[in-house]
Amino acid sequence: MKSDDLIPFAPRPTRLTRFFRTFVPWQFLKFIFINIKMIRMIRKSH
Repeated sequence: MKSDDLIPFAPRPTRLTRFFRTFVPWQFLKFIFINIKMIRMIRKSH
């Protein structure tokens, strides 16, 4: 069985998931939080 045979059985994203993937303010907040986490990690290592 090839991996292409399993594509019809792959899980589909919900409407809410699709909404958050395309909602720019949510993407911006995620970007900020990820950067804050990276800054904290870098500060701990120095």
